[in-house]
Amino acid sequence: MKRKADQVISQVVERVSEWEAIDTVTVLESGEDYYDPYFFFSLDLYCRGNVPAVSAREAAFEDTFAFESLTAGRKDRFVLNDIPIRLEYKDIDRFDRIILDATTDGDGPSRDSGTFMFYRLKNARVLVQHSDWLDRVRSDLKRLTDKFWRGVRLSAQARMEHNLSDLYAAVVREDDLFYLVSSAGFIQSLCSVLFAINRRFEPSARLLAEQVVELPTLPEPFGGRFESFLRAEGGLSPEQRYQVGELMARSVLAL
Repeated sequence: MKRKADQVISQVVERVSEWEAIDTVTVLESGEDYYDPYFFFSLDLYCRGNVPAVSAREAAFEDTFAFESLTAGRKDRFVLNDIPIRLEYKDIDRFDRIILDATTDGDGPSRDSGTFMFYRLKNARVLVQHSDWLDRVRSDLKRLTDKFWRGVRLSAQARMEHNLSDLYAAVVREDDLFYLVSSAGFIQSLCSVLFAINRRFEPSARLLAEQVVELPTLPEPFGGRFESFLRAEGGLSPEQRYQVGELMARSVLAL
């Protein structure tokens, strides 16, 4: 299966490499194995200039299954030889501006974007590299400013406190849907705070539970409360889950 997946990736790279705008292509593999429902290959295509139109890209992958383009034509996804593929087209100039801000006491990412974009830049496997741009970016990511990390933390804390307040309201009103939405928003934003405190780039939501418990700086106790909050079957009542969430939030704010 690995050989088949490698062949598929090679086919995709061969086709996109022909496009003049492509400077760098990287890939992240999601899921633990090829039979994991989370599994797919996610390719970032860093571009200088305009990529081909959606119609031209679809023609380049006419032998794929279920081709669709999303987000104003900046993302494509399809299945090639039973392997799920996602392509995302990213403007190099935009990333240069973001990283310049993050390394020179500017604003860095917008309030709600977090650091996942940096996680991808740092950890993805390089497939195509027509310049030294990515090498320079990865070097820059080692010197993000204190102001940058403080801003990321404060933004995540604001979201965490807002979601915790919503969670309390949902418990009082016995609003099941809002309770689920608020619970998800709270635990994700709490994880974002912890990644910012540890000055680690935040992974995708699929990897949060695995990586957050491995961070070097965590409140005590964290693992047990985190597991209790996440447990669905035979777990805490909504009121108890809110109380655990409040304890976690207070302990994180104290770090």
